[in-house]
This record gives sequence, C-alpha cells and structure tokens, in this order.
Amino acid sequence: MNTFLLILMMIAIGALIGGMTNSLAIRMLFRPFKAKYIFNKRVPFTPGLIPKRHDELAEQLGKMVTDHLLTPEGIQRKLDDDTFQQQVVEYAQKEVTTFLTSERSLQHVLNDFQIPLDQQVVESKLKDFTQGQVESYMKDARAKSVRELIGDNAFYKGKAQVGKASEYILRQIDDFISSEEGRAKIGAIIEDYLEGQGFLGNMISSFMGNQGLADKVQPAVSDFLNSEDAHYWLKEVLHTEWDKWMEKPFSVYEEKLGLEGIPDAISEQIVSSIPTDVWLERSIAEHTKNFQPYIVETLVPQLVGKIGGALSSRLPSIMETLHLSEVVRKEVQAFPVERLEDIVLGISKREFKMITYLGALLGGVIGLIQAGIILLIG
Repeated sequence: MNTFLLILMMIAIGALIGGMTNSLAIRMLFRPFKAKYIFNKRVPFTPGLIPKRHDELAEQLGKMVTDHLLTPEGIQRKLDDDTFQQQVVEYAQKEVTTFLTSERSLQHVLNDFQIPLDQQVVESKLKDFTQGQVESYMKDARAKSVRELIGDNAFYKGKAQVGKASEYILRQIDDFISSEEGRAKIGAIIEDYLEGQGFLGNMISSFMGNQGLADKVQPAVSDFLNSEDAHYWLKEVLHTEWDKWMEKPFSVYEEKLGLEGIPDAISEQIVSSIPTDVWLERSIAEHTKNFQPYIVETLVPQLVGKIGGALSSRLPSIMETLHLSEVVRKEVQAFPVERLEDIVLGISKREFKMITYLGALLGGVIGLIQAGIILLIG
C-alpha cells in the first residue's frame, strides 16, 4: 500500500511540476510586461520575452514585410494581372457611372469637394482671365503695325475692297453734282470765288452769270467723275492711304479711338453672355449626358491602363519613398503587448493547453521513473 502511494505521489508531483513549468513558460512569453526590480536590481527574466524583444521584433517584421512579403515584384505582378486589371476597370466604370448619372447639381459637388466656386467667384475669375488675355494681346499688339496684326491675306482683301469703294464714292459725288442741289452748290462756290477776284471777277459774273457758269461746270465735273482717269486717280489715292494706315502701329489707333477700355468691355460682354448660374445649378447628369458612353466605355479603361502602367513602372521608387519597413516597425512598436497577448492566446489557446498537458504528462512519466528507481534502490 505504501509503495502504491509513493508511486502515485511521485507521478502527481512530476505531473504538477511539468504542467506548471510549461504553463509558466507560456506566460513568460508575454509577462511581465515591464522589468521588475528588487533593491534596484532587475529581476531575471523580466520583462517577458516578447516585451523585451518588442523593438527587435518590430524591426525584423518591417524587414520581413518589405523583403519577402510586400515586394515591388509581387505588387507589379498583381497590377499587371489581366483579371485584376479587368476588376479595377469594372469597379472604376461603376463608380464613374454613379457619379456621372448623379442628379446633384454641379454647385453641390463643388461644395462636397470644398472647392470655393459660386456664381460670383466664377464670373470674377472669368472676367479677370478674359481681361488679362485681352490686355496681354493688346500689349503685344501696340508695337506691331496693323498689317502685321491682320495678316497679308486680310490686308490684300481690304485693299481690294478699298479699290472698289472708289467707284461708289465717285458715283455718289456724281449723283450729288448732277442734282439741283449740286448745281446750286457749284453756283454758290463760283459766286464766292468771283467775288474775291475783284473787277475781273465781277465782269465775268455780270457777263455770264453764276448759274450760266454752273451749267457749264456741272457737266464737265460729271464727265470727269465718270472718266477712267478719275477712277484710277481715286483708287491710287485710296490704296496709298490704305498702305499708310496699315503700316502705322496699333498704338496710334488705340490712342486716337480711345480703345483703352476694350479689355474691360470685352470681359464684361463675355461674362454677361455666359449663364454661370444656370450651369452651376444644372445636375451632373445633364452636364455629362452627351459624353457618358465615351467616358465610361473608352476613357475610363484607357485611364486605368495608363495609371496602372505608370504605377507599375514606378513602384520600386514609390515603395522606397514610402519606407514601408519603417511604417511596419512603428506600427508594431505602437501595438500594445497586452493586446498582442490576447490575440495570440485567443488564437492558440487550445494548443497552449495541450502543451501544458504534455508538460504534465512528461512530468508524470518522469515521476513514475523516479519512483521505480527509488523502489529498486530501496
């Protein structure tokens, strides 16, 4: 009976020691979380293994992630995968379609993106831009001749029209000269002229009369106005003047015609002609209804392909810039050891129990062997 109790006691003590040892070893992986001190001397095995090696673990995990798990080559293979690209295209098309068919107004969308654009801002920006462009053009134009500004084609077309204008001018003058009003005007001019010539003028006037002279001068002037010489002469005069006008710098006409206010006038006209308030209140669907098929079916796949290609080719430098190993290291360092313990024990609770039981089993076997040895010796 004593022998049986001895064996049973040795087995129980061995099992207890083995189980407690393994359970304590598991606990010592995490606990204590901080070093313990007695009389200013650190207690051995404190803190636990993982808290003690927390920084080293963080650094090694960072290197492992960037060197073996999240590598540029692996991500490039994923980006270049046809199935993945198709999934991205379909997702992008779905999101873009949702956006393009939205009934929300453009103003609301701009507000969502915190873009400070309302009717007043748009009109102000448009006016400033238009005015600036016109002022810039006029500044460059001031030193140039009008001919340089309009170009040779417009210059010669204008010159041809000026030549044709000579016929109209002569015809209008002839119509006036041939009229009673013109005849009276000629008579008045002759009368004024002869009065200024003294005795000789008075003699001619009394001999022929002013109207008699007008009757003789009127046909002569009309004949001259209808002659080729008159047409040629006036055309040459107009062409000469046209050339002079066109060779003058634009600044001359700007000053004489008072064109300084043109930029402001043009910008005001453009702004007033554009219904910015209507545009801003119009829905996204209305703005894009004519382009939706092209954007979704053509533009989105092209953009996804180009962005994916650009991202894939620059991925090594992007990942190097991101310093992912440093990101992982900092995240692991910031991760509470208590939380890590809960996660590991929660996942491996059954396995840790089996390890504890195994320790108890081995301890019991060792106790049985020890009991046998004692009995043999005794």
